Amino acid sequence: MVNTLIIQACKRKEHNAFKQCYEACAPYVYTIVRNYIYNEDDRKDAMQEAFAHIFASIQRFDEKKGKFKSWISQITINQCINQLKQKNKLAVLVPLDEKHNVPTTDELQLEGLNKALLEKLLEKMPVGYRSIFLLYLVEGYTHKEIADILDITPETSRSQLSRATKWMRKHYTAHLKSITYG
Repeated sequence: MVNTLIIQACKRKEHNAFKQCYEACAPYVYTIVRNYIYNEDDRKDAMQEAFAHIFASIQRFDEKKGKFKSWISQITINQCINQLKQKNKLAVLVPLDEKHNVPTTDELQLEGLNKALLEKLLEKMPVGYRSIFLLYLVEGYTHKEIADILDITPETSRSQLSRATKWMRKHYTAHLKSITYG
Protein backbone atom coordinates (compact mmCIF):
# COMPACT_ATOMS: atom_id res chain seq x y z
CA MET A 1 0.00 0.00 0.00
CA VAL A 2 2.44 2.68 1.23
CA ASN A 3 6.11 2.04 1.75
CA THR A 4 8.04 3.02 4.84
CA LEU A 5 9.84 5.86 3.06
CA ILE A 6 6.55 7.63 2.30
CA ILE A 7 5.37 7.16 5.89
CA GLN A 8 8.65 8.59 7.20
CA ALA A 9 8.35 11.53 4.79
CA CYS A 10 4.79 12.15 6.04
CA LYS A 11 6.14 12.18 9.59
CA ARG A 12 8.57 14.88 8.43
CA LYS A 13 5.52 16.75 7.05
CA GLU A 14 6.68 16.63 3.44
CA HIS A 15 3.77 17.83 1.29
CA ASN A 16 4.52 15.50 -1.62
CA ALA A 17 4.54 12.50 0.71
CA PHE A 18 1.06 13.35 1.99
CA LYS A 19 -0.14 13.47 -1.60
CA GLN A 20 1.48 10.10 -2.41
CA CYS A 21 0.03 8.56 0.73
CA TYR A 22 -3.42 9.90 -0.05
CA GLU A 23 -3.33 8.65 -3.63
CA ALA A 24 -2.16 5.20 -2.54
CA CYS A 25 -4.64 4.85 0.34
CA ALA A 26 -7.75 6.66 -0.94
CA PRO A 27 -9.29 3.65 -2.74
CA TYR A 28 -8.85 1.47 0.36
CA VAL A 29 -10.20 4.13 2.71
CA TYR A 30 -13.13 4.81 0.38
CA THR A 31 -14.04 1.11 0.35
CA ILE A 32 -14.28 1.16 4.15
CA VAL A 33 -16.27 4.40 4.14
CA ARG A 34 -18.64 3.02 1.49
CA ASN A 35 -19.42 0.04 3.73
CA TYR A 36 -20.56 2.23 6.60
CA ILE A 37 -21.94 5.36 4.93
CA TYR A 38 -24.28 5.41 1.94
CA ASN A 39 -24.93 9.08 1.33
CA GLU A 40 -22.30 10.36 -1.13
CA ASP A 41 -21.93 13.77 0.56
CA ASP A 42 -21.49 12.05 3.92
CA ARG A 43 -18.91 9.74 2.35
CA LYS A 44 -16.88 12.75 1.21
CA ASP A 45 -17.02 14.18 4.72
CA ALA A 46 -15.96 10.87 6.23
CA MET A 47 -13.06 10.54 3.78
CA GLN A 48 -11.90 14.05 4.61
CA GLU A 49 -12.17 13.44 8.35
CA ALA A 50 -10.38 10.10 8.10
CA PHE A 51 -7.43 11.52 6.19
CA ALA A 52 -7.29 14.59 8.42
CA HIS A 53 -7.02 12.28 11.42
CA ILE A 54 -4.53 9.96 9.69
CA PHE A 55 -2.23 12.83 8.79
CA ALA A 56 -2.65 14.62 12.11
CA SER A 57 -1.72 11.50 14.05
CA ILE A 58 0.80 9.89 11.71
CA GLN A 59 3.58 10.66 14.21
CA ARG A 60 1.99 8.06 16.48
CA PHE A 61 2.05 5.30 13.88
CA ASP A 62 4.56 2.64 14.92
CA GLU A 63 5.23 -0.10 12.39
CA LYS A 64 6.50 -2.31 15.21
CA LYS A 65 2.96 -2.39 16.61
CA GLY A 66 1.17 -3.21 13.37
CA LYS A 67 0.71 -2.61 9.70
CA PHE A 68 -0.10 0.80 8.27
CA LYS A 69 -3.12 -0.64 6.45
CA SER A 70 -4.60 -1.88 9.74
CA TRP A 71 -3.86 1.43 11.42
CA ILE A 72 -5.65 3.51 8.77
CA SER A 73 -8.50 1.01 8.70
CA GLN A 74 -9.06 1.50 12.43
CA ILE A 75 -8.99 5.28 12.07
CA THR A 76 -11.41 5.18 9.15
CA ILE A 77 -13.89 2.92 10.91
CA ASN A 78 -13.80 5.15 13.99
CA GLN A 79 -14.41 8.24 11.87
CA CYS A 80 -17.36 6.57 10.15
CA ILE A 81 -18.89 5.51 13.46
CA ASN A 82 -18.36 9.01 14.89
CA GLN A 83 -20.05 10.55 11.87
CA LEU A 84 -23.00 8.17 12.14
CA LYS A 85 -23.31 9.00 15.84
CA GLN A 86 -23.20 12.75 15.17
CA LYS A 87 -25.91 12.47 12.56
CA ASN A 88 -27.99 10.20 14.81
CA LYS A 89 -27.96 7.48 12.19
CA LEU A 90 -27.34 4.77 14.75
CA ALA A 91 -30.76 5.39 16.29
CA VAL A 92 -31.91 1.97 15.05
CA LEU A 93 -30.12 0.42 18.00
CA VAL A 94 -32.78 -0.69 20.46
CA PRO A 95 -31.98 -2.94 23.41
CA LEU A 96 -33.95 -6.16 23.69
CA ASP A 97 -35.04 -7.69 26.95
CA GLU A 98 -34.81 -11.27 25.72
CA LYS A 99 -31.66 -13.33 25.12
CA HIS A 100 -30.67 -14.02 21.54
CA ASN A 101 -28.53 -16.66 19.97
CA VAL A 102 -26.14 -14.85 17.68
CA PRO A 103 -25.46 -16.82 14.51
CA THR A 104 -21.87 -17.30 13.47
CA THR A 105 -20.78 -16.55 9.92
CA ASP A 106 -21.14 -20.28 9.15
CA GLU A 107 -24.73 -20.22 10.38
CA LEU A 108 -25.64 -17.36 8.07
CA GLN A 109 -25.84 -19.92 5.26
CA LEU A 110 -25.13 -17.42 2.52
CA GLU A 111 -23.38 -19.74 0.10
CA GLY A 112 -22.76 -18.13 -3.26
CA LEU A 113 -22.91 -14.61 -1.86
CA ASN A 114 -20.45 -12.58 -3.92
CA LYS A 115 -18.95 -9.24 -3.01
CA ALA A 116 -21.22 -7.22 -5.31
CA LEU A 117 -24.38 -8.79 -3.91
CA LEU A 118 -23.13 -8.42 -0.33
CA GLU A 119 -22.51 -4.71 -0.93
CA LYS A 120 -25.97 -4.34 -2.48
CA LEU A 121 -27.60 -6.04 0.51
CA LEU A 122 -25.53 -4.05 3.00
CA GLU A 123 -26.62 -0.84 1.30
CA LYS A 124 -30.25 -1.73 2.00
CA MET A 125 -29.64 -2.94 5.56
CA PRO A 126 -30.67 -0.53 8.34
CA VAL A 127 -27.65 1.49 9.47
CA GLY A 128 -27.60 0.25 13.06
CA TYR A 129 -27.71 -3.37 11.95
CA ARG A 130 -25.12 -2.77 9.23
CA SER A 131 -22.66 -1.09 11.57
CA ILE A 132 -22.71 -3.94 14.06
CA PHE A 133 -22.73 -6.56 11.29
CA LEU A 134 -19.58 -5.02 9.79
CA LEU A 135 -17.84 -4.39 13.10
CA TYR A 136 -18.45 -7.93 14.35
CA LEU A 137 -18.34 -10.18 11.30
CA VAL A 138 -16.05 -8.23 9.00
CA GLU A 139 -13.75 -6.28 11.33
CA GLY A 140 -13.68 -8.90 14.08
CA TYR A 141 -14.57 -6.72 17.07
CA THR A 142 -16.03 -8.35 20.17
CA HIS A 143 -19.42 -7.32 21.50
CA LYS A 144 -17.67 -5.57 24.39
CA GLU A 145 -15.52 -3.57 21.96
CA ILE A 146 -18.56 -2.70 19.82
CA ALA A 147 -20.43 -1.63 22.95
CA ASP A 148 -17.58 0.69 23.89
CA ILE A 149 -17.37 2.15 20.37
CA LEU A 150 -21.11 2.73 20.01
CA ASP A 151 -21.93 3.58 23.64
CA ILE A 152 -24.33 0.67 23.98
CA THR A 153 -24.35 -2.50 26.06
CA PRO A 154 -22.79 -5.76 24.85
CA GLU A 155 -26.28 -7.28 25.03
CA THR A 156 -27.59 -4.65 22.63
CA SER A 157 -24.72 -5.41 20.29
CA ARG A 158 -25.59 -9.12 20.40
CA SER A 159 -29.28 -8.50 19.78
CA GLN A 160 -28.59 -6.13 16.90
CA LEU A 161 -26.21 -8.65 15.34
CA SER A 162 -28.89 -11.29 15.65
CA ARG A 163 -31.39 -9.00 13.96
CA ALA A 164 -28.84 -8.06 11.28
CA THR A 165 -28.07 -11.67 10.42
CA LYS A 166 -31.78 -12.52 10.26
CA TRP A 167 -32.30 -9.48 8.03
CA MET A 168 -29.40 -10.53 5.79
CA ARG A 169 -30.62 -14.12 5.54
CA LYS A 170 -34.18 -12.99 4.71
CA HIS A 171 -33.10 -10.55 2.00
CA TYR A 172 -30.56 -12.96 0.53
CA THR A 173 -33.23 -15.67 0.34
CA ALA A 174 -35.62 -13.20 -1.33
CA HIS A 175 -32.88 -12.36 -3.83
CA LEU A 176 -32.35 -16.04 -4.62
CA LYS A 177 -36.10 -16.55 -5.10
CA SER A 178 -36.29 -13.58 -7.48
CA ILE A 179 -33.52 -15.12 -9.59
CA THR A 180 -35.06 -18.58 -9.53
CA TYR A 181 -38.65 -17.57 -10.20
CA GLY A 182 -37.91 -14.41 -12.22
